[in-house]
Formats: sequence, C-alpha cells, structure tokens
Amino acid sequence: MDTTIPPAPGDGRCGSSHPDVINPSPPHTSEVSPPKDRRVFSILALAATGLTSPCFVDGLGSRVECGELSVPLHHAEPDGEQLPLAFVRLPAQSATPAPDPIVVIPGGPGQSGRSIAAMAGGLLRDANVDRDIVIIDPRGTGSSNKLACPFEDDDFADDRERIVAETVACRDQLDTDLTAYGSEAVADDLDRLRQALAAPTLNLWGGSWGTRAALVYARRYPAHTRTLTLDSVAPTDWTIGAHMGADAQQALTRVFQACADETGCSEAFPALPRRFDTLMNRLDARPFAADLAHPLTGATREESFNALRAGSALRGMLYSDAMIRVLPYTIIQAFEGRYAPLHAAAEAFNSGMLDDIAFGMMLSVLCSEDIGRLEAADISAAERTSFMGDQVFKFWMTACSVWPRHAVAPDFHEPVTSDIPSLLIAGQWDPVTPPYTAHQAARTLSNSRVLEVAGAAHIASRRGCIAELTSRFIDTADPQSLDTRCVADIQPKAFFIDATGPELPE
Repeated sequence: MDTTIPPAPGDGRCGSSHPDVINPSPPHTSEVSPPKDRRVFSILALAATGLTSPCFVDGLGSRVECGELSVPLHHAEPDGEQLPLAFVRLPAQSATPAPDPIVVIPGGPGQSGRSIAAMAGGLLRDANVDRDIVIIDPRGTGSSNKLACPFEDDDFADDRERIVAETVACRDQLDTDLTAYGSEAVADDLDRLRQALAAPTLNLWGGSWGTRAALVYARRYPAHTRTLTLDSVAPTDWTIGAHMGADAQQALTRVFQACADETGCSEAFPALPRRFDTLMNRLDARPFAADLAHPLTGATREESFNALRAGSALRGMLYSDAMIRVLPYTIIQAFEGRYAPLHAAAEAFNSGMLDDIAFGMMLSVLCSEDIGRLEAADISAAERTSFMGDQVFKFWMTACSVWPRHAVAPDFHEPVTSDIPSLLIAGQWDPVTPPYTAHQAARTLSNSRVLEVAGAAHIASRRGCIAELTSRFIDTADPQSLDTRCVADIQPKAFFIDATGPELPE
C-alpha cells in the first residue's frame, strides 16, 4: 500500500438487515432433498431463515451469502451504540463441513473484505471443500461503517498545511467515535462473529495488516484459534510505517540485483542503479511537467513529477509481481524523458488506493498503534537516505497530530507468544512487510513455519504451490508435516526489456 498520500500495511457492499445469531447449518427435513449443488442448497436454506441473503460478488462465479451482524461500537458497553459488521460467506461444498470456518481478514488497514473476496475464494478453493470461508469487512471499512475520506487527489504529501486541512476535514465529517476503531476492537468483533456462527474455533487467514489483527485475536482468544495463516506479516512488536522507506529501498536493491543477474534485463538496462539515482536527483532539483494521458480514461492533463511522487509510484510498483517485471523499463523510460509508463503506474495504483482504502480507518489504527506514536528523532538514517526519504514519515506524524487516538492494552506491542499452528508466508521482494517480519513473528510462535517465496512481492500466496500448501495446512493444522519442496520451484518471471515484453528465448 502506498501512494503519494503515503499509506502503510498493503489493496463491500452487501448485507442483511438482521443482526441476529447466524446458524451456518441449513435445516434438514425429510420433505427436502438437497440438490446436487450443495452450496446452492445451503444458501437457499439459510436465506429462508431471514438471517442472511443470497448475493453475487464480483469475481465469484456462483451465488454466495452476504450477512451483517451488529457489534458494539465499544465492547466495554455491549448494550450501547452498535455497528454493522458485514461479511461474505462461501459455504463449504461438503454435506458435512468441518465446524471451524476460515475467516479472511483483509489488509490496509482500511481495506474491505469484499474487495478481495474473489482472490480469497480462489486461493482457498481447496480448503472450501470442507470448510466455510467467511470474509469480513472489518469495522471502519466497506459496508461496516466505512471511514471514508473525501480526498479529491493524492498529491499533497509534502504540503504540511494541506495535510492538516485534509485530515481535519476527514475527521470532522465522520460521525462516529474514531477512538473505537483499532486492531483490538476488530479482534473482539471477530469473536462476536465466531459466536454468531456457532463455531468452536476459527482458522484465521490474514493478509498484510490482516496478519496483525489475526495475531491480536490469537492473543486475546487463544482457545478459539485453531490455525493462523499469515501472508505478508505485520508483527505486534513491529511498528508499521517506521521502516517504510528503508524496506522499500532494500526491495528495490534486490530487484536491481535480479535485473543484473538476468542477461536480457542487464543488457537492456545497464547501470540501472546509477541511472535511477540520476533520475531521482534530477527530479529533486527540477520536477518534470508535461501533458500526459490518463491510462484508463485517455483524458490529457498537465502532470508533474518530483522525486517524492516518482518514488511513491515506483514503491507502488514494488507491491505487485507483475509490475516489478516492468519496473526497470519504467525507470529507464523516465530517465530518458518519457514519463508515460511511470504516470500510468502511479495512476493505476493511486486510483485503486483512493477507491478501496478507508483512509479514516487507516488513521485510527496507525496513529494509535504504530507510526503515530513516534517522534522526529525516531527517523532512522536508513529512512532518510532511502529513495523515499523521510517525507512519508513526516506525513504520518503530521496527519496523526490532529487525529483522535485510542489506548491499547499494556501488552499490545509485545510479541505474540503462542503454540497455535501457524503458517507464515513472505515475498522476497515485498517492499512493506519484507521476509524479516515473518521471521520476527515466528520467533515466538513455537509451532510455526515460514515460507519465503522467490520473486514474490506483497501477498505471496498467489504464487506457485502456496495456495495448495495453505489449504493442506488448514486441513491438518500441522505446519511441520508440510512437504514444501515445491516452494523452491517458484522462480521470478523475466523482466520486460521493452514495451512488448521479456526477451524471447532462442
């Protein structure tokens, strides 16, 4: 996650009006014969109770269920103001499903579950045979009282006065107690949902910030946590955002080395690191301005790139395996004065960010739990000298200075110590939750295993055999027995050497 409005880890709209307890098992009578498609039968039977409703979700080929559960705004006041907790349920295909569903927690913080439902359903397809998949919109996102901010654009990360003005405007137009939105509240919501589903335990799958929420749940409700699958890990004893520039720099350095090691890329783009440095120094001294066409609409308008905006766009590309393949080409195009590819990358990433992420939720979490707790003196030398510089750090400190904050439990920032079966997944080129964060979390998860995926970026479960291994792990709850030899077969894909693609094999 990143744009010129600099977020940190990470990428709804359906619900029932009935917040009652949800029974995931369809009633059975002798008069009803279930059709061959047991999922359709489950959906129709559950809908007949009035607790959820059949719905369609973009990217999912069949009907699923959409529901909504009321949860307290403040869990210490269970009879006080309530919030909707929206979710999508993919019923198990088995006639006798396991009692412990898989619950998917999206990233951000601020991402809705519905926006990743198709991806999650695909990744967990094998596990969905025997287990329900429940994908939540965490409070403050999607259809769970989304804390949206009406930013018209994203180009103000280095303008302190505008940062304050935009953040205050966002804060003042949100009609809710912003101190009620945090990782611990999300964990408590999850346990309310578990009870509503009559599930004895949960199998939690978290991506990016969703891993943080899953770890917090496991600490608060260990007896109700069967397994943890954590992709792109944000440990509780790691400050989200504090190393954003330095970690992106390390990821970029690894990509440069991979290009140098690949014949086609190294011949097409010699001296890539030096040319990149020259480009950034040039933009720092004199921003580029030109009329450029929007990559989606085709509309032309004047665009400008300084070093911060260019760096933010390139960091955004590092989130995606596919975009990394064109990153060397994009850098050299800009170095030679052709900024259309860089502009296209910036617009593609930023438009998705502004549409999908609830920026108010991101502020409520990060300002209270992470980067908002730091001071200017905490900016490291590695952060200052990264290609992102310290502007991202300063952005968050400025925005958080005018945002309400909540207290966290005394042990919140301690590592989560547990023997819950855990599978941790890390992408070699992840710019925001690099592999070291997975190993850091694993040190206190005694029954865990870390999979590092070569050539993968943020959310590495989409590569190779990782989805299959995940489903096997959820089935067995035994990370140590997994045969992970297939992970070594996952290799980076070739870099583009021009606009047409990679070098063709001879």
